[in-house]
This record gives sequence, C-alpha cells and structure tokens, in this order.
Amino acid sequence: MPTALNLEFAEVQVEPALAAQLACECGPDPASISAAIRNAFESLMGFIRRHQLTENGNPRCIYTAYGATGVAFTVALPVAAGLGPVGEDSSVRVELLPAVKAYRFIHRGPYPDLAQTYHHISGFMKEKGWMKSEADWMRYMPMWEEYLNDPETTPPAELRTYIYLPVSD
Repeated sequence: MPTALNLEFAEVQVEPALAAQLACECGPDPASISAAIRNAFESLMGFIRRHQLTENGNPRCIYTAYGATGVAFTVALPVAAGLGPVGEDSSVRVELLPAVKAYRFIHRGPYPDLAQTYHHISGFMKEKGWMKSEADWMRYMPMWEEYLNDPETTPPAELRTYIYLPVSD
C-alpha cells in the first residue's frame, strides 16, 4: 500500500469564486480524459475571449462522476466579473463555485503522472481511516484539480496541480 511519506497535504477552506464553466463527459481511459479536458478548456477559453471576461484564478477540472463507463466533469475558470445573458445556444455558464472545506494535495510533475499521485492519495486516505476501499472516492465527489501553471509554457517536470477532495464537517 502506498504511504503518505511524500504527499503534501493540508486541510483548507476554499473561498467561493465566480467562474465560467463547461460540463463534459468522456470515456474512462486516460487518453479520452486528457483529450476531452484539453478540448473543453479550448472551448471555454474561446468563450472567455469572445465575451472579454477577465481571468481571476487558476483553471479547474471538477470531476462529478467517474466509473467504468465514463467520466463526467466540468472545466471552470474563475473570472473577475459576471456576464449578461449569452443566449440559450451556449453550453458555458457563469456561476459561483461555492466555498468548501477540502483536503488539498499537491501533484508535482507532468499530468500523465497524476494517476500515481491519486494512488498515493488513496493509500494516505486509507491510512487515516477516511477511506476503506476505492469505492469510497465517491464520498469525495465533486473533487477537482486546480492547475497552477500553464502546460504550454511550463516544462512538464515543473508543472504543479492541486488536487482537492471536499470534506463535510
């Protein structure tokens, strides 16, 4: 079983944030997830440019369901101000992400290595008694990743990702 020896962990209070958001679904394999997230962020960034919104935080991928048949997630980017009506044809919404208490872990390195970090998080959560099996991940949905730097300009080894698991009091 992996240990928490090298995990960076903190219990944090995440403040609410107004964010442009786009809900998506894809297959469960890592290549499908990666491609779907990349495409979703491209669509979201196009929306932000067209509507001249100002970014106000780091991009997030919020996982709402994960299983053998697929993954449901929402990509979100905090913005500085609200937006008027965008038309019913837009799949992007601008809404408040709620405040939440969460466990925060740090992944250092390329995105394909995230699976290893999640494996270590599972071991850590089991050691703490917060999980008994992999099925317990569902208790921490929606969980999310927050990307701290730009993969277009940051070498893969220097990428940083926060992984948040919400907790109830």
